[in-house]
Amino acid sequence: MWIKISLGIFAILGYYLMAYAVFVKKRKIDAMYIGASSSLLEVIFDLTYEFSPTLIRRILLFLLGLICAFIFTMGVILS
Repeated sequence: MWIKISLGIFAILGYYLMAYAVFVKKRKIDAMYIGASSSLLEVIFDLTYEFSPTLIRRILLFLLGLICAFIFTMGVILS
């Protein structure tokens, strides 16, 4: 039961990230800070995000939210 609740919360956060990428203003996207990285994949994502224009940043955030929402929604359905 608790696993479904936590997976559902993470799925909702993925949907929220997709909406954030679409509806937020340009200066908020530009001022967003990613943070420290702990793996090579995160370093590549952070560097791509840091040195890209706003449109690419929106696309990256949307894709990240889509992946999270899909994976965690499938987790809710299958658990």
